[in-house]
Amino acid sequence: MEVEGSEHVHRTGIWRPIWSSSRSRWLQACPRRYILQYVAGRGGRVAHDKPRRWLWRQGRWAPPHELMLRAVRDTLRKWMFEAHAGVLWTLPTARDMMEDEFSRTLESQNIEMGRLQKRLQRSRSLHHTPSEDVIEKILQQGNLILRRAYNHPLLGELLKCGFHGEWQPLDPFTTTKTASGTAYLTPDLIIKGPQRWVLIRLSTNAWKVEPDDVGIVESAGMLLWAINEPTLPVKAEEYEIARISHTEMGWRTWRIPAHQRMLEDARVLIKADINAARQLIIKAGPDLDIDIVPLSEKEWRCRTCGYRFNCPGGSNLHRAKTQQMASEIAMQTASA
Repeated sequence: MEVEGSEHVHRTGIWRPIWSSSRSRWLQACPRRYILQYVAGRGGRVAHDKPRRWLWRQGRWAPPHELMLRAVRDTLRKWMFEAHAGVLWTLPTARDMMEDEFSRTLESQNIEMGRLQKRLQRSRSLHHTPSEDVIEKILQQGNLILRRAYNHPLLGELLKCGFHGEWQPLDPFTTTKTASGTAYLTPDLIIKGPQRWVLIRLSTNAWKVEPDDVGIVESAGMLLWAINEPTLPVKAEEYEIARISHTEMGWRTWRIPAHQRMLEDARVLIKADINAARQLIIKAGPDLDIDIVPLSEKEWRCRTCGYRFNCPGGSNLHRAKTQQMASEIAMQTASA
């Protein structure tokens, strides 16, 4: 299994991108963050090169609410694996695990932020530790998401070891080899329905039940995983793709029958993104000149970006873009 957040480096030393839906979004939304986290900071969890490991950790920074959602996702994943093995958890057990995971992650992030403050030699604190009241409200939201999952018609049946059909939780951080390169495509769950296999992605935070057009194509990537599995059907028409997501109204399900066009659309998207990532690296040059890499498209993305403290776009995105444009024009004039 690949380490989450790492990119593939061939034994010849050539960098090769890994595709995932989150990488795909960041590649479009902020190429600079993509470069910093997945190229300059590649292998951050396991690399012995401290600057690279630091960059990866910095990119993983998130506000407390996002840390809670990560803790909920991790807890649900472990809960599913235990339930599949016949181990019955109570809701309080899951709640305690989620809260412990959140607390550990928040403490670790606070330590990392303190180190960043020293590295940047800032006198003022880079962030504010949430108060106990704020943390309590965040944890209450996490407990609500878990409780709603426990009471959901399908998720609850799985978590309570009451589902009698064929199903299996999967590790979404397992990679798949595609014609264009390596990709994270593994679903969170697979269930054998009466007519089709259902490939399910779980999302703890969604604006709406139905994904956007790009999200549908990203979800169709699960089909590429399925047809590469030797024990599963090879025809797209024998599957449904689904997303069970938590919204303000609770857990909701979106699902549609799959077809061959979805499979082709997923292949086209992965190929286009991997090619775009390679072109981005070529533009940055062998020394990874970050200054020429495009900045974020939207200012609001900078507010929760872990690189905002040492990226020019983090303080004033408009000014940073103007300066970058002026620098490019000057370079083009000088080389003309």
